Amino acid sequence: MMRRDRVLRFTVLLLRILLVLNIVLAIGFVAGAIASVPLHDWIATRIAAAHPAADAARVAGGIRLLLLLGAVAAVPAHWIFSRLAAVIGTVRAGETFVAPNAARVRQIGWALLAIQLLDFPLLLIVRRFEGLGIGPDGSMISIGGWLSVLVAFVLARVFAEGAVLREDLEGTV
Repeated sequence: MMRRDRVLRFTVLLLRILLVLNIVLAIGFVAGAIASVPLHDWIATRIAAAHPAADAARVAGGIRLLLLLGAVAAVPAHWIFSRLAAVIGTVRAGETFVAPNAARVRQIGWALLAIQLLDFPLLLIVRRFEGLGIGPDGSMISIGGWLSVLVAFVLARVFAEGAVLREDLEGTV
């Protein structure tokens, strides 16, 4: 029991660190995207010097789009980290199967779905990097990622059923 509590405390600490890092990175991505606008020509010149076969202006624009996509991805990542920390908090308190946890796991499922859907604009952005040897190679769509979405929604249903059973049990005692 003591070991389990240490693991849960460590996990909550790790999730808090990830939340902070996620916010810092999102701010950095937005700042980088904004800074890339006035620096577009300078960036394109550097790219052209290093990769003459690439359309440097298009690559520079692709970099900006990647930064913005990273900032967008930070939102569902924040949902996942914060909801998971809340679920672990209830587990530590001995309240695992409660309705709020079912809602949290469902929200994690929606956030995972949002992250998976970001693969599609990513596929379009990667096209801008022709001439750099970077392109969609078929590994950009994650079967494991899509399965994690399904698992999250199934677990949300399990948590909801567990909460109902727990309430029924408490009502009969």
